[in-house]
Amino acid sequence: LTTLWITQPIVVEKANPDQIELVVRDASRSRDSPSSVYRPKDRKPGAVVLFSHGLGGNRAGSEYLGNHWALRGYAAVFLQHPGSDDGVWKDVPPAQRMAAMQKAASLENLLLRVRDVSVVLDQLERWNNTGSHILAGRLDTNRIGMSGHSFGAVTTQAVSGQAPAIGKGFTDARIRAAVVMSPSGPRRGDPKQAFGRVGIPWMLL
Repeated sequence: LTTLWITQPIVVEKANPDQIELVVRDASRSRDSPSSVYRPKDRKPGAVVLFSHGLGGNRAGSEYLGNHWALRGYAAVFLQHPGSDDGVWKDVPPAQRMAAMQKAASLENLLLRVRDVSVVLDQLERWNNTGSHILAGRLDTNRIGMSGHSFGAVTTQAVSGQAPAIGKGFTDARIRAAVVMSPSGPRRGDPKQAFGRVGIPWMLL
């Protein structure tokens, strides 16, 4: 019996060392949104990609995406949404965690999430124009994309054009493209109507 080993070079992307932790404070809601920012290594302004985590996650999740995007010239901003982040289950007995997660997957938390996105974009623009800030001049705020996974996908869909069954939408016109990971159809209403108002490119995974 002969064992033949076939070896191929393994390409490992080095972690981008230019990663910073920031907190966006929304005084009107008494709410803090912690964020991780992965910046390109060069000094040129990078197009911005926001990422919204899934239910029970946090800004540290999907770090490989932050590094991947930053190494390709994007400024990747990973949001954390209090109320539907890992604080939902961390200190909860294992038998109660599923119920806690289900409770956190609420319309209330979705509304908080979509507002987080616009608040963070507002703050990024301010920081980008503040000469003393670590992000000053590093963001191309005319080129903004949005991404997210699971509950973060629902958040992404809401802010990038999907129309709700009732009430006004939450589209932020600054978002010019979206990558939606594990997307969801609308829980209520006509899908054709919900998705028919999407006016930017979506990539659904």
